[in-house]
Amino acid sequence: MSPNEITTRRRLLQLTGAAVTGVLAGCSRNSSKSTSTGTSTSTGRPTKSSTTRTTTETTTEETSKPKLRTDYNSRKRFGEPGTSFDDFEDSSKWVEKRNSVTPDSSISFVGTRSLKLSTDSYEGVTAERRLDAPLDISTHDVSFAFRSETPMDVSFQVYLYDADDNWVVQELRNVTYRPPDVGWFRTCPGVFETSETPPDRRNIVRIKLELGSNNSNGVQAHVDDMRLHPKPDKGYVVLSWDDGDQIYYDEAAPLNDEYGFPAVITMPIEPDKVDSSYFMSVEELRERQENGDEVVVHGSTGDPFATISTKKLEHILRRNKQWMIDNGFEGANFIVYPGNNYDKTALRIISKYFYMGGMNQSASVNMTGVHGFDPLVLPRTIGSRLEVSKRAVTLAAEHRQCSILNFHNFDSHNTMSRSEYKELLAHIDGTNGIEVITYSDLWEMRRSRP
Repeated sequence: MSPNEITTRRRLLQLTGAAVTGVLAGCSRNSSKSTSTGTSTSTGRPTKSSTTRTTTETTTEETSKPKLRTDYNSRKRFGEPGTSFDDFEDSSKWVEKRNSVTPDSSISFVGTRSLKLSTDSYEGVTAERRLDAPLDISTHDVSFAFRSETPMDVSFQVYLYDADDNWVVQELRNVTYRPPDVGWFRTCPGVFETSETPPDRRNIVRIKLELGSNNSNGVQAHVDDMRLHPKPDKGYVVLSWDDGDQIYYDEAAPLNDEYGFPAVITMPIEPDKVDSSYFMSVEELRERQENGDEVVVHGSTGDPFATISTKKLEHILRRNKQWMIDNGFEGANFIVYPGNNYDKTALRIISKYFYMGGMNQSASVNMTGVHGFDPLVLPRTIGSRLEVSKRAVTLAAEHRQCSILNFHNFDSHNTMSRSEYKELLAHIDGTNGIEVITYSDLWEMRRSRP
């Protein structure tokens, strides 16, 4: 690819975004070297706007540079997107197939009740609904409100069957690596696999919900508010690099530039780590922003959000976001959570400063629909294995969904090698119906269909 082609491709990508913040677990390194970076004004780049998508409303957040506090709680504003399909008020529609499936009027996301799935063993839980008439879901994704008292031990699968019993399973692989209550959140699970003959999504006649268990003492969860969301016209992939490592700047960024692919990178794990031996400098971060990458907030490792006081959490969030704003980074509205660890209290605090983030991370394919996810509970796939990452890209293209692939550095066990990463980029470049985007682009699509 020639330099002119790379420049043109990058500019086209930059025109498709708006502004977002990253999300997910990071691995820290100890370094005694720290440098005072001071502050600077914004780079003055024009506000991004989508050339292919339209926004249904305008807010201060959409038309100005990031500021410390959000203009609204994104989880509340976009908590019930798309079109309602089942509010679970009539629980008789759902038949218990394995373990306990019962209506629960003591807890609900909408209406007066939800569906409770529970088991007291490793066995999963299954509920099934046969539709009165075939459902055409060929141009839509599905989402559910989901809550689990055992979030570190469950996975959630949605099976869609056609009249010939062919199926597709859409799966949320992991909720959290720790046991706290994360409260209600919306999941729009991406496709995990299909039967040998893929189903006719124009003719879905049966829906099966399955709760996977990873606990000998059992698990339980509540499901509510099934909704439908229009699919985009293509699939998307985000190349998400955590921790602001120097290795990204030296070794990964040049590979991305060869293809004109933007990446989402975080600030270093704490502001005082900037320009130390392991981490990028402010100047290098700004250079990457000018080259099309998006720099987002890191939540700071060593302080799991679910285990520290709300006062300390709020201090960390304010400090890190203000540092981003002071240094002119336009992705300051997005955040990566350390250790994939958070609870419902943390989500309430995070929403005061960020519009989008997460993540629910898995070592296997863990994707999302574009228009139906919870803005602060995004899923990512760990980029440790080449074949898993390539499969996530292929599925995203085939099913017009989004795959967020997460990396740290080429010396880490949770990141593939440099040669494998180069092969992954070639796979993305050679896959039809896929586009590499930033969090800003994803956020623009998410809020364009509230």
